[in-house]
Amino acid sequence: MFHISILMHLSLSAAVASWSVLYSPESTCVLENSSVEFSCSFDFPDGYRIVTSKWFKQQDGSQERMFVYHSNNAEIHQRYKNRTTYANQDRNCSLKLHNVSKRDIGRYLFRFETSYSWGKYTGPNGVGLNVAVLPFRVTVNTQKPNGEVYEGDSVTLRCSTENCTPRQGPFVWFKNGLQLPQATEQKLRLSSVSHQDFGIYSCGLNNSDRISTNETLLDVKYSPKNVLITIFPSGEIAEGDSVTLNCISNANPALTNYTWFKISDTNVSYIGYDSKRILRTVGQKDAGQYFCVAMNDMGSQNSTVIELKVKVHDRPHFLLFTTAALLFGTAVTLIIFSLMKRRKQFISKKQFTETTTTVKFTEEIYENLRKSFQSEEYFTTLIYADLMLPPSSSDRPRHNSQEDSAVIYSILQNKEETEKITEQIKQ
Repeated sequence: MFHISILMHLSLSAAVASWSVLYSPESTCVLENSSVEFSCSFDFPDGYRIVTSKWFKQQDGSQERMFVYHSNNAEIHQRYKNRTTYANQDRNCSLKLHNVSKRDIGRYLFRFETSYSWGKYTGPNGVGLNVAVLPFRVTVNTQKPNGEVYEGDSVTLRCSTENCTPRQGPFVWFKNGLQLPQATEQKLRLSSVSHQDFGIYSCGLNNSDRISTNETLLDVKYSPKNVLITIFPSGEIAEGDSVTLNCISNANPALTNYTWFKISDTNVSYIGYDSKRILRTVGQKDAGQYFCVAMNDMGSQNSTVIELKVKVHDRPHFLLFTTAALLFGTAVTLIIFSLMKRRKQFISKKQFTETTTTVKFTEEIYENLRKSFQSEEYFTTLIYADLMLPPSSSDRPRHNSQEDSAVIYSILQNKEETEKITEQIKQ
């Protein structure tokens, strides 16, 4: 009897030990809208038959179960219908969940039931699911409490997403839109940053076809670098030209002060404080060497020295050109004056000719009338006089040939009236 009791105890222990569920991994993080697989295997004693398999999501703070998968399709929660794939193989309870979202975050457990009322088992702990919500973002960790980054500091850039960061493959990093081939980890460490590290950074998963990322500026503050002077226009500068000298530099924060100096022989003189020098009319006094000093809150730096050469005009040719232009202008003026004088003389002569002709014509008419008046024919009943008109000097066309001699007839008078007039004249 004692031996039978021992055998039954051993058999019961073996049976209890064989009820198990194994999950892999214990927790996972996947990208939103992607798929995730819960690897699962289970075991149970021989002699039992599985009648029900189910996956459920454990609700936080409650005992309510939301079935993600169930042998009886009617038991599956509406949120998970047509979104799962169950392995449905002997002792393989793996489940794939598709198109995950933030609402799927939680812990998932597997349970199986046999044909016996006591033959039921739920795998403890389950699988924790977290969902990474895009986009990827870069966070900057620095030694300074205010978060500012100065040249020479040690800086770590971390690639992450909301809630969690998936580890489905190597990471990829970009600076100003260009990939950094050596950066493949979630963290990018810069032990001693320089002004060359200044730029916009982004990151993502190298094997993902859905890289959505925010850009982050690594704002490295540094003193002026590569200060130099540019001349506009470039090339040969001649006397009288306009020239602009620009003082340019790389700096962060922006330049706050400029100082200009000119070197003449061994003397260095201060000549200005703006970012540019404008020489509107260059002369020999402007020739020489120039340099500028650029300054910001981090420090200052001198530019390289640049020489401004001013070409002198070729004076003999210049004087010859000026003289020729003056002579040409004088000749044109004389020609115009001569033409105006001749025109004036022509107009005066024409006016004189017209006046003389009019006077002569009037005198001839008067003379003919006077002679006729004194003639004995005056006492006749009919008095007339012939007027000889001089040839016309105008270009007016003649109407007919009778205009060559005009006859002016006097008024018919009777003899008595004539005699009365004669008497009056004699008195």
